[in-house]
Amino acid sequence: MDTLKVAVLGLGVMGQTHARIYKEMPNAELVAVYDIAQEHASRIAESYNVTAAESLEELFAVPGLDAVSICTSDDQHKTLALLACKYGKHVLIEKPLADDLAEAEDIMNAVNESGIKMMVGHTLRWDPRYYQAWRAVQEGKIGKPLHFHARRNNSYQNGLRLKGRTSVIMFLAVHDIDVLEWILNDKIVEVYAIEVRERLQQFNVADAVVCTFKFASGAVGTYETSWVLPDHYSEIDAKLDLIGTQGVVNINIFSQNVVVHTDKHFTYPDTAYGVDLYGKNTGIMKEELSTFVSAVQENASFPISVEEAYRAVHIANCIEESIKLGRPVQTV
Repeated sequence: MDTLKVAVLGLGVMGQTHARIYKEMPNAELVAVYDIAQEHASRIAESYNVTAAESLEELFAVPGLDAVSICTSDDQHKTLALLACKYGKHVLIEKPLADDLAEAEDIMNAVNESGIKMMVGHTLRWDPRYYQAWRAVQEGKIGKPLHFHARRNNSYQNGLRLKGRTSVIMFLAVHDIDVLEWILNDKIVEVYAIEVRERLQQFNVADAVVCTFKFASGAVGTYETSWVLPDHYSEIDAKLDLIGTQGVVNINIFSQNVVVHTDKHFTYPDTAYGVDLYGKNTGIMKEELSTFVSAVQENASFPISVEEAYRAVHIANCIEESIKLGRPVQTV
């Protein structure tokens, strides 16, 4: 197919990003959008001159529709993914695959039975920094991985915005669970985690989680994640220090290498994920969506399989189980 006809379901920040990128891509055509807030969907649709479907049935019946981006809240993933399978539409679904392990398994099974192609948006697979770490390990540049420390800390505003609809493990840690197994080409076999609750206890979710991972190869590491960074600190503070028998890989994501100061505060503008450059959206998100469109058109495999995305949810579930039990949990 010369042009992939796509629709976007869910028009929050991420859905609007998907819609804009599709609209700007030469080999994709944004044909429809859907959101439960119909007036909001109509405004977005009008700005892109596309259809604002008033129901899911109307959206999936759009003539010639090839694929959908599912950018809704995690608890809606199963319903929408199963509909896509029913109607035979390829899917790009935002991570995690689902926030419930049984639902994630249902999605995986439905995708495999239906024959559609599904890619899960684990964005670190398209982050050049993590890709370079993966290459260094695969090429043997650091020898055998021995131990590591990783973290992914996010702003308090994100914790407030989500209002307990998901956990910090499913929202943030699922990124690193996937990317660590990918970079090390290894499987996490045991997790042990503890949490702290203070600033977000009104939503009955943890502020931060610290855990240890043990891999099948014997490699070990520590991981921390939180969403209570102070306002005006940084949107994201992520790190990976991976030590091997012959070398080290370091990733440090904080200042984005540019700071903008005003008379009131300073900010770290995004230079990687969704960068507006000469009126076009470029960066990691564009690369992710471009991979999806091209792979569907060429019937090629994705950089991440549905099974790998399911495994990330499984490990996240094991971490949350470890917190509840207060002891290590085996993942196999």
